[in-house]
Amino acid sequence: MMCYYVINKSRKREEGRGIMLQPNLLRAAIIRAGYTQGEYAKLIGISQNSLTSRLNGERPFTIDEVDRTRAVLSIDNSEICDIFFGTESLNREIEQGE
Repeated sequence: MMCYYVINKSRKREEGRGIMLQPNLLRAAIIRAGYTQGEYAKLIGISQNSLTSRLNGERPFTIDEVDRTRAVLSIDNSEICDIFFGTESLNREIEQGE
């Protein structure tokens, strides 16, 4: 399955939906890449406190942070979709024509 992570930011905000982070998948990708969470946060341009709030679902990742994550962790778009958008959720939206 090909996955594109282009989001109409204003539409998502209006509908109350955002990035559906799978925090354990992101933590695993950070470890696989050989980084601590603090190192990863610095590399994508946020503080460790900001990363913690994102991992706990208190704040969403921005599209720029998702792009930097892909580059820093050297992961492909498919894994980005699994981590940030939840493949099952994305498939459901495509089937419903959203």
